[in-house]
Amino acid sequence: MPAALSLSQRQAIVQSREGGESLSSIARRLHVSYDAVSRIDKRYRETGKIAPAYERCCQPGIRKASEIYEQAINLKASHPSWGAGLIWTELADSFDEDGLPSVRTLQRWFKQAGVQKPAIDRSPRPFVKRGKTAHEVWALDAKEELLLRDGSYVSWLTVTDEGSGAILDAVLFPPQTLDDGRSASGQSQFSSHYATLGTPGAASHG
Repeated sequence: MPAALSLSQRQAIVQSREGGESLSSIARRLHVSYDAVSRIDKRYRETGKIAPAYERCCQPGIRKASEIYEQAINLKASHPSWGAGLIWTELADSFDEDGLPSVRTLQRWFKQAGVQKPAIDRSPRPFVKRGKTAHEVWALDAKEELLLRDGSYVSWLTVTDEGSGAILDAVLFPPQTLDDGRSASGQSQFSSHYATLGTPGAASHG
């Protein structure tokens, strides 16, 4: 079946007809079939509509079982997590089972009506390598707007070595003193006693 003409093409056909142009002339100028121009002109004159008659494109089974279709769609829309099998069972309480569509047909109806939940993406996730040795991987972790006992809010950023689990640094926002011996930047007053972190595997001499 050929695709329906666009709305702009239909508008052009109707406007040309109202201007007195013949059906055959419109068909040649717009490069569409005479039958299509004739059908659109007839539909407009009879109903005042120019949009395609999509209701005629429904599956024959839907036209024959409109009540079943409507109830099935309503059930799926109201209960998105219900599968087609469960909805078929619910429909069997109201309709003769011999007249019910198959589960596969229900699934097709749900997809066409736009009430089918997207399938869960089960594709494999990329592997993320974690640090196994000291300084192989440093991880940054932020905590935002944590409520303190005095009613104020703070945020902080920590730098952690994944291999050893050691917290290498912590920065507090807004800047303030954490305690008597530790500044907001995370550098202790005793930090001068420790050597600067080196490359993985570097020897440390105390």
